[in-house]
Amino acid sequence: MRVGKWKMLSEETRFANPWWKVVEQKFLTPNGKKIKWFIVKKPNAVCVFCLTKKGKVVAIRHYRPGADKIVWDLPTGYINKGETPLQAAKRELREETGFKAGRFAKLGCYAGNAAGDTVMLHSFLAFEGEKAYAQDLDESEEIEVHELAIAQLMGKIKSKAFIDSTRVGVAFLALQKLGKMKLKF
Repeated sequence: MRVGKWKMLSEETRFANPWWKVVEQKFLTPNGKKIKWFIVKKPNAVCVFCLTKKGKVVAIRHYRPGADKIVWDLPTGYINKGETPLQAAKRELREETGFKAGRFAKLGCYAGNAAGDTVMLHSFLAFEGEKAYAQDLDESEEIEVHELAIAQLMGKIKSKAFIDSTRVGVAFLALQKLGKMKLKF
């Protein structure tokens, strides 16, 4: 079977709130099938893997309702209108952790769920992180801030305490860029 881009026939919003909306889309495939699909439309986001001046990883712990668990995570959040991904990364690092970083390197931009939502996650490696501010959390955020050795971070990933696959991907990209992880094919 040959794969091709689907032609959208219609789109209808089924639910919306201030942060995202659910749309029903109807498509015609190149093979002549009519398909109904539901997509969650959200703003793009950023994720920051920040190394402190002492070589520790700035990590957070918070409750995630979707998983119904307290999880380990990396500073992450939506890009506000008018912000560049780098500006959003600096803001999210500051707001969620109170840290600032001396420099940032872009790791890439990837879809977290290409089948079901529109978010593209811009990931950054931040260097020379240091605590400089008080946290400035949103009303729905309750976040603990921790500094982990890379071995501790890997232990949390392996034990599934660090469960979001996009954040695990960002961690692996950062560690590979730092030369701490060798990929063998």
